[in-house]
Amino acid sequence: MTTDVTVGDAVLEHARGVLAERFGVEIATADKILQDCARAQQRTPGELAVAVVASCTSDSTPLPRRLYALDDEPSSAA
Repeated sequence: MTTDVTVGDAVLEHARGVLAERFGVEIATADKILQDCARAQQRTPGELAVAVVASCTSDSTPLPRRLYALDDEPSSAA
């Protein structure tokens, strides 16, 4: 059981790092994105973390597409 917990923790940490890099945010913000999206998708954070890590080597988008478009929106600063 300890090994499963350790592997699960490692996957969560990896997913946080992936999200932080993708979105240019701090790890705490990446963790919040992971938690919020998991809740919205009725998945555990661990399940979503596995999908996020897997998306590094595939074209899948385990998070809502609107998150991926945030950086593409023009600034409304006048």
